[in-house]
Amino acid sequence: MDRFLSHLKQPFTSVWLSVGFVVGCIITVFYYQTLVFTVFALSLLIASAYFKPFYTVLLGFICGICCVWGHFSSFYTISPLVLHENQPYYCQLTVVDVISQRDHFYVKVQLNKINQQSQSALKPPFALVTLKSEQQLEAGDDISTWLQLTKYRSQKNYAVFDKERYAFSERIFFKGKQVGNYIEITKNADAELIKSYRQYINNIYQNSTLNWLYYPLLTGDRSEMSFSQKEELQQFGISHLLAISGLHIGLMFSIGFFITRTIMSCLNFMVKPWTQQLNLSQIYALGGFLLAFSYVYLSGFIVSATRALLMLGCYLVIYFYAKQALRWRSILFALVCVLLIDPFSLLNPGLYFSFTAVVIIFWVLSVISFSAIGLVAIIKTLIILQIALFIGLLPLSLYYFNGVSVIGLAVNLVAIPILGFIIMPSLVLFSVMSLLLDVSSLIGVFDYLLQYAYRSLTLLPVEYRWIDTATFSLQWLISSYLTIFIVCFTPWRLMGCFPIAVSFFDYYLQPKPVWQLDVFDVGHGTMVLVSKQGKGFIYDLGPVYFNTYTRINNTLVPYLTSKGIETEVTLISHMDKDHVGGLAHWLQHGYHHTFSLLHPNGPEQGCKAGKYSFYNLMITVHEPAEYLQTENDNSCVVHISDGTFSVLLPGDISAKREAQLLARQNGLKSTVLLSPHHGSNTSSSDLFIKAVSPEVVIHSTAYKGQWQLPHRQVVARFADHNVLQYTTAAHGQINIAFYQHEYTINLARYDESYWFLKD
Repeated sequence: MDRFLSHLKQPFTSVWLSVGFVVGCIITVFYYQTLVFTVFALSLLIASAYFKPFYTVLLGFICGICCVWGHFSSFYTISPLVLHENQPYYCQLTVVDVISQRDHFYVKVQLNKINQQSQSALKPPFALVTLKSEQQLEAGDDISTWLQLTKYRSQKNYAVFDKERYAFSERIFFKGKQVGNYIEITKNADAELIKSYRQYINNIYQNSTLNWLYYPLLTGDRSEMSFSQKEELQQFGISHLLAISGLHIGLMFSIGFFITRTIMSCLNFMVKPWTQQLNLSQIYALGGFLLAFSYVYLSGFIVSATRALLMLGCYLVIYFYAKQALRWRSILFALVCVLLIDPFSLLNPGLYFSFTAVVIIFWVLSVISFSAIGLVAIIKTLIILQIALFIGLLPLSLYYFNGVSVIGLAVNLVAIPILGFIIMPSLVLFSVMSLLLDVSSLIGVFDYLLQYAYRSLTLLPVEYRWIDTATFSLQWLISSYLTIFIVCFTPWRLMGCFPIAVSFFDYYLQPKPVWQLDVFDVGHGTMVLVSKQGKGFIYDLGPVYFNTYTRINNTLVPYLTSKGIETEVTLISHMDKDHVGGLAHWLQHGYHHTFSLLHPNGPEQGCKAGKYSFYNLMITVHEPAEYLQTENDNSCVVHISDGTFSVLLPGDISAKREAQLLARQNGLKSTVLLSPHHGSNTSSSDLFIKAVSPEVVIHSTAYKGQWQLPHRQVVARFADHNVLQYTTAAHGQINIAFYQHEYTINLARYDESYWFLKD
């Protein structure tokens, strides 16, 4: 075996070391403390014992593990200072971003000192805090004040955006609020340069209709864009054009390269005697790199831009100095550099989109024959590139966004050349010329033409812009790229069918539940989904926060879309805000018709009692309360059964309503109970628990909420009856899958959390 692999030993030592390092980072970040990590590490150790070429891979693998642990212990563990949540701390911080400024300032800050204890100077932690200040706060301001800090924690649900994972990847470890009125604000000189640049760009284009497009392209700051504008760009498949990444860095490098070459050509007669001893290509490349670096610096070194700059730097070094200037090696070394700086950037989807796009471009350029030169050949190359990028990035789009832009392929064929050859060069030119001349008329003409083109794009029907798809699992993602790799890089192309076939058979051979219950993690409130055969029954719509934010847009609707569930029935237990808070947003999504069965007179008028069949599930809505005038006791009590397993959803009823239900001797016995009134001690009487006789009870509560639910006495009463207890606060979304003869309980906070996120 050593003889067979002998040609891989010496010439590619750095490559195999890098491969081992990358694999070590990936395995450690995603699979540490799992069987996968143990099996992979042992397999690599055994392989290296028998085959010498694996020694280098093993060394890189160990370095990857050490790199992850080094970063985690140095920059990702919470400050060694033990924080007491009710105790104020004197903090020195720097404002990174102003998120909101309605009543108070809600800002993202960098924590420099806590009680005079310095945090990491290289990579300090961040926090989301609420500050009170009469003075306008801006990014870069240094602040001293008293803060009450708590560990960052958010709701945890399946198949939706994971805020905790995102916060960890951004090193946002705390939430906090100002204590008292003392606050000292100092302007930061370094931040003033970036602020002045952004203000300069804003002043130049502030009268333009598409200022919201020009400003983020030149600064990387998308805070001025509205949600609808971001959504439109995503539907057209061109939202990546505004995220400063490889495309923009490449364009700025090209502009700098040609500007430097032009200047050197103009000065040729002056510098010719000593330029003959220099490599002019290196000087041109240096000019391009300096412009790209300035662009990244003025954008605030955002992650995607910094990553692209590293890739560019690695490629230039290898191109000019390596004996074998291989494109593939530059990609690998760039990835190693990114992971050395921060291995937890593996949690950022942008990393995969960036490197996958570069790999696709390099592959296309390596297989295309450039026999012809001209406009037709350029257009043909661009079309092939765009088709390859669309196909190559499709699995990532399905996995991360649960959808794909239908017209993205066609739009990008036009948008990318326009951006590269017209928009970016023009914006750079206008920005430089504005230092000396008034170019507002030129900008006006440019803006009018571009606005006309964009307005024409918005005429495309919404249904042709974006297609939502069901969940695209990690298994399908990996099998898709294995297939692409086999087809594009190996002679055994027919073997590409194998990974897809394995995933296909695995999916269809796995037993499917007959029906499912989902209790979402929405804080203090209730939002429940019962689903069968792709049809959904909704019980309550969760709370509303600050009369604005609900869990409809970021939890319920994305979950229904990802699972391919069509909601047919919605029931509101009662009109308390923690149960009906999402009603307005639910109606905005077009679910008016789902109230017709159980709320024929509208959700405000209460539910209609009776028995209903929902795809062979028997739904029993109990009669309303008698002589009980409280809103809670008038909650709609719903019993759902398949004949073997059953669920009871009682709303916020108290012990008085429980007694009425017991007196009627209606069928209350259930396999699963949603605890009445979130586990309040006014509910869940001993007689009620005995009558329902649940095997499982679920408390829908907030983490460390002000009411401290479920009440300890309620927990004790359920424990006395040997009932398994789960809380959304501790376990996240709770999914119970009912099969013909058994059921399984799935907990989002356990299933969706990695080792570095677990409590």
